Amino acid sequence: MDTELVRIFSKAKLRLTTPRIAIFNALKESSTPLSTSQIIRLCPGVDKVSVYRTIKLFGSLNIVTIVTHGWKQSYELSSPFHPHHHHIVCERCGDVIKLQSPSIEALIHKFAKQHAFTPTSHHFEIHGVCEKCASKQ
Repeated sequence: MDTELVRIFSKAKLRLTTPRIAIFNALKESSTPLSTSQIIRLCPGVDKVSVYRTIKLFGSLNIVTIVTHGWKQSYELSSPFHPHHHHIVCERCGDVIKLQSPSIEALIHKFAKQHAFTPTSHHFEIHGVCEKCASKQ
């Protein structure tokens, strides 16, 4: 059992149920963000309503980060479960590439400092067309 997950649930005075653990494990084992339908498929013993409620709860507890592509959302574990990163999203095939860049982080903090602003979180995504999809034109 992930000790940080136990700590978060204990601090929130919530129960860490079997369905919540199953959903957490599905997200933890995935190398890419998952849609709710993918989570449902990966957790066959968990009913759909529990998946939706758990994802909403995980969001409110900052356990997951939402990755938006088009009108769709997918979810991945946030820090401290995965290192902080951003995404490059292909608008055609939906591929999501993790982007870790100290220079992006420095730029975000530079802009915040210039505006006397203290950031509490941020998301940075680049949407476009991947090389594979571009070559199909």
